[in-house]
Amino acid sequence: MNSQLQKQLLIGGLAGVLVAVLIWFFLGGKRDELQSLRTVNVGLEKDVAKGVALKFNYEKLKAEVAGQEKVIEELIKIMPTDTDRGEIPYRIKKLADTAGIEQISFSLLAPSAKDYYTEYPVQFSFRAGYHSLGQFTSLLSGNDKIINISDLVMKRDTTNALYPMVVTCKISAFVYNPAAPTPPAAAPGARPTAPAPAKKEGGE
Repeated sequence: MNSQLQKQLLIGGLAGVLVAVLIWFFLGGKRDELQSLRTVNVGLEKDVAKGVALKFNYEKLKAEVAGQEKVIEELIKIMPTDTDRGEIPYRIKKLADTAGIEQISFSLLAPSAKDYYTEYPVQFSFRAGYHSLGQFTSLLSGNDKIINISDLVMKRDTTNALYPMVVTCKISAFVYNPAAPTPPAAAPGARPTAPAPAKKEGGE
């Protein structure tokens, strides 16, 4: 191989290396940019997947809330009003007469305010038989408004053949009341303190 050919091969090799270096140098930034775009794309894909999942959960939660609101609306319809709870003693007396038990007494208890309703309990006393008491509670459960019976206590009465037991219980009406609770009233006998009269100057 002559020296001229060797020079040409050497020059060609150096030119190839130089071209490769230049290509690597100029395309290096593009590779970094491409890698950065790929990373951003992966992040966007994750965000899109998260958004799809959130939308699905939102739609599901929205349907659940709508269902709960419908249930609440139906419950409100069968909750007693203020007028209904005021008629409880009269209605209970009618149910007792229908069931064949004798109402001895009743007393209004203090109402208990909750977040969305107020409980108005009434304490009752009855003379009753076992079967007639069962009929009474059955009639009470069939009421068209929500009325609850609790604290049921039965005591045998051997002195009365017609009514072999005395029954005490608490019957409550739950009135829907979404309003915020009122502030507590001032203590009995408490009066606001009047400001002291201003003193006159000049020795009078």
